[in-house]
Amino acid sequence: MSHLNVRLAYQKTGRAKYISHLDLMRVFARAFARLKIPLRFSEGFNPHPYLSIAMPLGVGIESLCERLDFGISQAINIGSLPYRLNAELPAGIRAEAAVIGGRPFAQIAFAEYKITVETNIPPNRIHALFTSTVIVSKRSKKKAPVPTDIVPMIKNFSCVRFRDGIQITALLASQNPSLNPEYIAEGFRQYLDPEASFDFVRTALFDAAAHPFDALAGEGNGVCSYPPKN
Repeated sequence: MSHLNVRLAYQKTGRAKYISHLDLMRVFARAFARLKIPLRFSEGFNPHPYLSIAMPLGVGIESLCERLDFGISQAINIGSLPYRLNAELPAGIRAEAAVIGGRPFAQIAFAEYKITVETNIPPNRIHALFTSTVIVSKRSKKKAPVPTDIVPMIKNFSCVRFRDGIQITALLASQNPSLNPEYIAEGFRQYLDPEASFDFVRTALFDAAAHPFDALAGEGNGVCSYPPKN
């Protein structure tokens, strides 16, 4: 059998949001090992499994739409994989579905976030700010921080009063360029409320045409739901 690529849809919520990207890769590698999943490994002196997570989250951000790709070297029961994995994964990491193949992660262009803010600032002031100009010091891995207007990287922005604060729904550019939702918080504190506290949840992924990029919506074949049906 030729190698197959499998895509796993999963959630990362609760205390699991504090698991770093590298530790999350180790969590999945150990879970696959315990289940004896025949992962595909690289060749050479230090072989490692082919595992790839789309748009790794920053520590402290929850997600309902995570994607993990991995290679397998022989056929497995894809339909039962999410159910089996959930018995091995820590609390807050919940596998939901698996597919064979899928569109390249490079086609992800936007991510939707729900951002809950504890603040007394009214929604109209927040909306006016994030649809005008917000200059923050934007960092990158290879360059010094640069003052950057983040508004051009916000495709859609709305906010409503929610319990004791505000809930923002923002569709942010995700690749070339990308905008971490924490820059929304940075701009908010800089321009509106330096004491505001935030919670972030990534809720959906979209392609450049703003169509859903979703392993459960026909990206590949072999789609299954969780729990598996009899």
